Amino acid sequence: MGESRAVVLRGLTFGVRAGAIPAGACAVLWGTIEAARLAGGPGGSTLEDPALAALAVLGSLAAGVLVGAVTGLALACLPLSWVSSGPLRTLICFVLGGTLSFAEVAVMAVSSKGGYGPMLLALFAMPVVGAVTAARSREIAAARLGAAVRGLDR
Repeated sequence: MGESRAVVLRGLTFGVRAGAIPAGACAVLWGTIEAARLAGGPGGSTLEDPALAALAVLGSLAAGVLVGAVTGLALACLPLSWVSSGPLRTLICFVLGGTLSFAEVAVMAVSSKGGYGPMLLALFAMPVVGAVTAARSREIAAARLGAAVRGLDR
C-alpha cells in the first residue's frame, strides 16, 4: 500500500509542476496587461478583471493537479503487468494526460470569455501535455516498479 501512496504523491507532484507552467504564464500575462493599463496603454482585455485572471491562474494549476492526480491513481491501481510494460504504460498516460488537459481548455474558455486565442492555445497543448505525461510515466510509477523488482529479487 505504501508504494501506491508514493505513486499518487509522485503524480500530484508532477501535476503541480505541470499546472504551474500555464498558471505562471497567465500570471505574467495578467501582470503585463495591468502594467500596460496603468501606464496608459490600451485596455479591453478580459484579463484586466482580477477575478478572471485569478480564475485563469488557479484554474490552470487545478487542471494540472487533476492530470497528475488521475495519472498517479491510474498507475497505482492498474495491474502491475500493465504498469511494468513500458509501451502500454506510456500509451495509457498519453491518453490520460491529453484527455484530462481538456480541463485547461475549459478554464481558458471561461477566463477569457470565449476568446479564441487562449482556447486554441490550450487545445493545441493537449497532445503536448499527453506526451509529457507519457514521458514522465516511469518516474511517476517508480515506487511501484521498484517494489516489483525488489519482490523478484527475494
